[in-house]
Amino acid sequence: MASPAAVGGGLLGAGAIGVGSAYLAGAFEGSGSLEAEVEPVNVLLSSEANFSSSYATSGWIGKEYGHYLVSPIGSQTKEDATIDNKKWWEWSYKRWQKDFKSKKGSLSDEFKDDKKINSSFSETAPSEGTSPKALNKVCEAVYQGTKDSITPEENFSGNKTKLKNDLFKYCSILGEVKTIGEASTKTYGATEKGGDSTKNKGFIAVTGNDKFWEIRNKEFYEGLDSDKKSRSKAAGQSSKFKTDSEGNSKQNIRDICGAAYKSQTSEDESYPISEINIFCVL
Repeated sequence: MASPAAVGGGLLGAGAIGVGSAYLAGAFEGSGSLEAEVEPVNVLLSSEANFSSSYATSGWIGKEYGHYLVSPIGSQTKEDATIDNKKWWEWSYKRWQKDFKSKKGSLSDEFKDDKKINSSFSETAPSEGTSPKALNKVCEAVYQGTKDSITPEENFSGNKTKLKNDLFKYCSILGEVKTIGEASTKTYGATEKGGDSTKNKGFIAVTGNDKFWEIRNKEFYEGLDSDKKSRSKAAGQSSKFKTDSEGNSKQNIRDICGAAYKSQTSEDESYPISEINIFCVL
């Protein structure tokens, strides 16, 4: 995974650099389509020195998810070595090129074609209204958009859903991040929390999303008590997020969330919806 040593507000503090790894593409397309790719090291958006001031606007995508998003430039020195994100963007651009050729119809308007994106990386800011742009600059523009622009629609087929998927695939360390409504491999009953369409829009599918769940497990178990996704946020004494993460039989947060999705909507002590909305969503 991209950043095994440090993730999230406390785990990915200032100076965090993602570590290269094998990336599995196409997790929702069947095992025959999996392709191992080596992901270059990278510097995350939240570790930029000017992050707090540049992304101070409430509701901006970059402010909310900066600890998962790759910095557009990202030059940083660690242990006498200078890291920048040029190679990472070149790597991600190749993934975009492949998808542009093979499944163009699934791309959002912002990532749709070579009239929007024509290169991997640019250090200079494009003139206002300029198109096409380098991939890193397209991602930077999305970072400065609002969270509403990537909130999936009810039918999961509109541009907001596509943009959410493009953002996390081409601009972040998470790869594909699909909700249970998008992943057709698992269905839930009408009385199960995963089947409640009024509440499940943001629930991340436990099928696929491997990089997301690996990072979330580290946030859950290794995060500081002050971190948003730390297990310390499990407040209910009967909550499975608390009891199933104690002692020697600690469960992976992915498995706890999977059980939570299958729990009855009336069962709030074991799997409080308030805690599902902390640990099982972005």
